[in-house]
Amino acid sequence: MHARFALASAFAFGVALSPSVTRDARSDIGAYHELTENRATLVLRDQTHVSVTMYINYTDALYRVLAPQRTMTEFVVAYSTMPLPALRVELQRAQTRFVAQLRLASASGGDVVLRNWSWPDAVAVRDMLQQQMMQAVVAPGDHAHQPPMEIHVDANASLPIRAMTARFPVEFQRVLVVSYKPSQVWVDPAVPSPRISF
Repeated sequence: MHARFALASAFAFGVALSPSVTRDARSDIGAYHELTENRATLVLRDQTHVSVTMYINYTDALYRVLAPQRTMTEFVVAYSTMPLPALRVELQRAQTRFVAQLRLASASGGDVVLRNWSWPDAVAVRDMLQQQMMQAVVAPGDHAHQPPMEIHVDANASLPIRAMTARFPVEFQRVLVVSYKPSQVWVDPAVPSPRISF
C-alpha cells in the first residue's frame, strides 16, 4: 500500500521516486508489459506509392528502446513525470532508431523511399503514460488494455510495385500485416452504386 501511495504522490506532484519505492511497486505495472496486437496496414495508392499505417503498443516499444535496463514501473514513473522538452528529446531518440530499422523492399527492384513520417505527439504519449500510472495505482490487479498508437509513413518506389517485403523494428515485436489495393467507384446522388465487393 505504501508503494502505491508513493506512486500516486509522485504522479500528482511530478516527484522522482527512490529506486526502493519503484522496486516495491514493480508488480503494479506488470500487466502493461505484454504484447498487444501490433499491426500494420499497407495500402497501394498508385503504382509506386504505398501508404503504411502501424498500430503499435507504444509504451512497450519505447520501453524496449529507451530503458530496457529499468523495470517497466521505473520507466513509466520516470517518463510520465518528465518535462515535455526532455520527453520530446527522448521520443526523437526512439523514433530515429525505429526509422533506421523499418525496411520496405519492392519485388520489382529499385529504390523505396520512406517519407512523411507521422508520430504520436509528445503530449499524447505523456498522457498515455500518466493514465497507465494512475491505473496501476488505483487498480493494480486489473489487466490493463492499452489502445495502440498510430505511426504513419509513405513508401514511394522508383518502379511499379507488384509485391513487397517488410521488416519492422525489433522493439515492435510481432506485427500482423494487412495489405490491399483499394477499389474505388464514384456514386452519383440518389443512384445505387455498382456492386461493391470485398
